Amino acid sequence: MADSVDRVFVHALNTVKKIPKTGASRPPPSDRLRLYGLYKQAMEGDVDGVMEKPTAGPFLTAEELQRERDKWDAWNAQKGLSRTEAKRRYVEALIETMYRYANTTDAIELVTELEFVWNQIKHNTPSSTDSSPKATASSNKARRQFQQPLSGSEGPMKILSPMSEQDEAELRSQKLVDVDDAVEESRELKSSRWQKKVERAVTKLSAEVAALREQITTGREWRSKRDRSFHAWFGWILWVMLKHLVVDCALLAIVLIWMRKRKDRRLEDLVRSTLKLIREYVQKVLPTR
Repeated sequence: MADSVDRVFVHALNTVKKIPKTGASRPPPSDRLRLYGLYKQAMEGDVDGVMEKPTAGPFLTAEELQRERDKWDAWNAQKGLSRTEAKRRYVEALIETMYRYANTTDAIELVTELEFVWNQIKHNTPSSTDSSPKATASSNKARRQFQQPLSGSEGPMKILSPMSEQDEAELRSQKLVDVDDAVEESRELKSSRWQKKVERAVTKLSAEVAALREQITTGREWRSKRDRSFHAWFGWILWVMLKHLVVDCALLAIVLIWMRKRKDRRLEDLVRSTLKLIREYVQKVLPTR
């Protein structure tokens, strides 16, 4: 049952990826947050131990902080749900939301297809035994009564009939066919088990890829916000100014050495006078100790 829910959950995620291409109207924030909370619960479990509630920081505006807290609250609202149950609720919530806001033919076809796939497995329940213990006991008792040997015999009575060689050959042929059928059924059973294992592995891999894609997207958004912050711009400007200052000083030193070899001290005297003026200015401006 869990494997079927996983397959429909992956189908629902693929449906969500196709929604922007259909031109369907965007649901309100409350519905989007509900789907987000169910998705995170289905992918990562309870929010406790995964991430703390967002707090104010230098890189977040008030609007961004409120948006991150709303997402955290939506995830925390699904606390305690198993991953399978969260996937079931996500699929049902997505179908309900799409039916309310799907206003294009493509979007209606997507939700209809998803609902059809979901209806195939949502009512599945584990198979139960066909007979009760009492019925089993009575059946065993009747079997024992039927096999009760007659007095003076060594076992249940058998009815024997004469059989020709052709009948014996047909009987042997039928037994061989039955054996071949049993071997073929065994092979099909092994192939079915292997196919289920492969499907389970593919479903798990698809879910992990979706989670990894979500984490990569979140990291890119956070890095983009950090690069656009005031501190990032100020640090970049300061680094550019410092780099140009170091380059200018190096060029000035090279020119001074070259002019000194040519015994031309005009630039050197100008630099010394400039440094002297700067030192006197600093001594006047800064308070004396």
